[in-house]
Amino acid sequence: MNATYSDSARGRSDRDPAAVYYGYCGRTNRYRMMDLPDYLSNMQQGVSKWVSDASALYQDAAARGYAGPAGRGLGRSRHAGTDCGCGCGGGCGCGSACDDGHCECRVCDADVLVHARCGEVRRIPVTFENDTRRERAVTLTLDSFKTAGGRDLKWAAQLSETTFTLRGCDEHTVTVAVQVRCDTPDTAPTPVDPTNPSVGGAPPAGTAVNTPRVGSVEHCEVAYATLRADGCLIRPVVLAVAVLPDDCDAYRRPCGCGCCH
Repeated sequence: MNATYSDSARGRSDRDPAAVYYGYCGRTNRYRMMDLPDYLSNMQQGVSKWVSDASALYQDAAARGYAGPAGRGLGRSRHAGTDCGCGCGGGCGCGSACDDGHCECRVCDADVLVHARCGEVRRIPVTFENDTRRERAVTLTLDSFKTAGGRDLKWAAQLSETTFTLRGCDEHTVTVAVQVRCDTPDTAPTPVDPTNPSVGGAPPAGTAVNTPRVGSVEHCEVAYATLRADGCLIRPVVLAVAVLPDDCDAYRRPCGCGCCH
């Protein structure tokens, strides 16, 4: 901060020499000594500049997120933001609706969270650590995957091993493999018996068969399972699998040049 004698001692007789203030001067862009009227004038100029800058910033943000004709408010429109290469605008992807929140996952308390899609097989590694020098015999049990409301999804889940010995000051990793299915079939085709080809195989022509289907979800669904480790002095591990709809984070590629209005 710089202050000069010429700035503070102007020698005007109409100003009270006792009323001296030290503040920022917008005209000289530095701090200096001022009397009360000069100080208030600079304060007013500073506030006016701050209000003007804030108003310009708000107007710029409003122009970027404006939703359409007057009266619709602010936000992203269905056709604002991307032009699909046509120069016409196209919001959340040309011809697609904006995100309505169906890709957002609400997860309750969980120790592990993985994201998946219908039909995937996810492998979840869990490492157990022994912070003591005493060996521990550990037995693992995995509950079935259920929704937050308690509905059993009947997913096929398997542990890479259920028992192991955790040596002193060592660690051991176990993998949980879970098959994500969003549609449970009523029945599945009977496998072919290689010793008796008449058992199983393809049904007669025209016969309806309920084959396993992958299924889909309309919004993010979260499933939970509890992994218990008997022999470890820890609470059970809660695993969470968030299943996303197919269109979430999908790569979008327009097939033509047009504008959806």
